[in-house]
Amino acid sequence: MRKTKEEAMQTRASVLDAASQIITRHGISSFTIESVAQEAGLTKGGVLHHFASKEDLINALIEQVIQAYQTRLAQELEVEPADQPGHWLRAYIRTVFSMQYEDKNLIPALAAALSSEHQIMDRVRISFRETQRAAVQDGIDPVQAMIIRLAVDGVVFARALNLDVMDKETSQKVYDELFRLTGSTGVKA
Repeated sequence: MRKTKEEAMQTRASVLDAASQIITRHGISSFTIESVAQEAGLTKGGVLHHFASKEDLINALIEQVIQAYQTRLAQELEVEPADQPGHWLRAYIRTVFSMQYEDKNLIPALAAALSSEHQIMDRVRISFRETQRAAVQDGIDPVQAMIIRLAVDGVVFARALNLDVMDKETSQKVYDELFRLTGSTGVKA
């Protein structure tokens, strides 16, 4: 039976979700096409129809994480007046502090998987260069902009590695201080 394009997209999404769940629950070492197929309720061939290899599936997971970040950042940028210095950094701060990290084990597992994949790492490097360029061209002192960006990146990595040591109150104080450093006052995260 031939599937519609919509059904194929739903199946692809369920494969990505299954892969994410396997990595989150059991780690990257348990991540196989077979385990993903079982989790998704498909055959190995069903998974391979959508992703030609394990590497393609990892690439798609990484792209999904990057796309979710970029979509959220674009939404936050729409809220910020573009003519005010620090507008990009404030949108970046709000993006990071508002994103949920339910899959805290997914990002480090993907990082471990991609550390040997030069093509994937190149995509991540490009994203970081774009972030750095946007931060230092945001109309405030470039060194201060870099410090803010690196602090926010530290929040991301601490959360991703499940090392988030900030309680809600401390998180709000850090958020407010980062906002203050951009030349604006914070809004509740």
